Amino acid sequence: MFSSKFLEKDRIVQERWFRIKFQKRFGRKLKSLFLWRLHRKLNKDFRLVEKVINNTIETTVFEYRRIDEKLFPATKKFLNIGLFFLLAERDVQALKADAFAHPNATKRNIALRALLLTIYEWDMSKVTGRKMHFIYETTGLSDTSKAAVVVALKELKKARRNVESQVSETRHNTIAHREADAMRQYEIISDLEIMQFAPALEKLYEASEALLKAMTLAMLEIGSTKSLFHQVVHRKKSA
Repeated sequence: MFSSKFLEKDRIVQERWFRIKFQKRFGRKLKSLFLWRLHRKLNKDFRLVEKVINNTIETTVFEYRRIDEKLFPATKKFLNIGLFFLLAERDVQALKADAFAHPNATKRNIALRALLLTIYEWDMSKVTGRKMHFIYETTGLSDTSKAAVVVALKELKKARRNVESQVSETRHNTIAHREADAMRQYEIISDLEIMQFAPALEKLYEASEALLKAMTLAMLEIGSTKSLFHQVVHRKKSA
């Protein structure tokens, strides 16, 4: 049992001692249980998101293949941008559950590195840039829709760069495995925790969701009779 000296200690000291003992004995098991339940929940949530994303991808691919680029070049370009975004978004969503809460620490670490690498390489400017001006002009997109897409693209670019700035060393040394100093590589991998990047990732997810909404509304407008007619008239403008 407890010694008389321990019983004479302040209640705060006794409670701290019990917490330490409890943590040592049950901390790892409780963490494993928490991760298991969280991983299960995130996977369940992802299955619902995955279904929506996959359906949207298939619809985008179908429309892309059937559209006449000679008549509707801006629609073709916008669908390509949407598909580029959706494919990356699906990968990010697929990795989130394992990166945040896989019960196996090694697999959780690998998933986190893969998630960070995907975001690091995900550059929407590869498919936007000057093409967006062509799309705006050729489709006659409304100022409201145009502004929403412009702002959303800027926010996603900003959020991705924020993540990129935090993971450049991790990407170079532990994902691409370019660090010759194996001990240095081991230390970076061992110290890698999702909470280091949680605020930046949250901003990225918010920006991604905003862009998806903006592009969906813009696509509905671009597919309207008015916009399609506008494209036919202005399709010869240079991209």
